[in-house]
Amino acid sequence: EENFESKERTACRGKIAISDIRIPLMWKDSDHFSNKERSQYYAIFCLFKLGAEVFDTEMVIVDKTVTDICFENVTIFNEAGPDFQIKVEVYSCCTEESSITNTPKKLAKKLKTSISKATGKKISSVLQEDHEMCLSFSSAIYGAKYSLLAHTTLSLESAEDSFKTHNLSVNGNEESSFWLPLYGNMCCRLVAQPTCMAENVFAGFLNEQQMVGGLIHWRRLYCVLRGGKLYCFYTPEEIEAKVEPALIVSINKETRIRAVDKDKTKRIHNFSVINPVAGQAVIHIFSADNREDLQKWMEAFWQHFFDLSKLTFGFSSSIFM
Repeated sequence: EENFESKERTACRGKIAISDIRIPLMWKDSDHFSNKERSQYYAIFCLFKLGAEVFDTEMVIVDKTVTDICFENVTIFNEAGPDFQIKVEVYSCCTEESSITNTPKKLAKKLKTSISKATGKKISSVLQEDHEMCLSFSSAIYGAKYSLLAHTTLSLESAEDSFKTHNLSVNGNEESSFWLPLYGNMCCRLVAQPTCMAENVFAGFLNEQQMVGGLIHWRRLYCVLRGGKLYCFYTPEEIEAKVEPALIVSINKETRIRAVDKDKTKRIHNFSVINPVAGQAVIHIFSADNREDLQKWMEAFWQHFFDLSKLTFGFSSSIFM
């Protein structure tokens, strides 16, 4: 007998999306409201690193009239495990422009470098894991130097379908040319979509036991395990036709699945799915066609239980569409 419960398992991987990044600034009133002709502009961008994957945001230009640094990019990592650690790094470069005609838009165009368009491959050769904290990039324009302004790490605990505030470790001080008066935090939305919740885990025919007039009947159903539910249809074609399932059974952390002893109908590949509903045990009995199919279903259920135990967050699919 294979012991599905004690088998060593690896949790399913999934997609992680980072979006709606806001980094508040706290200028002194004298800075924020002064309207000097000579103004300092800062070119800012973020890097996101997960293992060998590196992504960057568009560059934004801020000056003393801006109260929040905002990045509109949506960054998606496709192969993240539940123990993921995404390093977020904020880079800054200051430039003094003597003429008021240099608007942020013109300046952004002037300061655009290969960094903001670079692929992860290009950047990852520059960014070693043990890089110095003061790592800076030199742009194609002489004198434009990007320094690490702040950084933080995002993990599974940060993932939920809402805005969350994260502490930032800030580098440098007022004497540093790249320095900006950060509050020391960053708001963003970090959404996770585990593969096992979005895609079919397992599918195949099962026979469901029904009691009709005190007699046992079996109905044949095509069942799909996905996202903590067992969806049961009369035929696989019904899924394609978007027909409502004939039966939906919860498969979650509260569910118990047990092999059933041989019964009088000689169907020896049975198992029961037991769910607590309003204090009562709701039981569904299924039968697989053969021992091999039964073992495949048991393996799929136990893997799904394991994956669900690792998911401590709500997940969203809308952002990945």
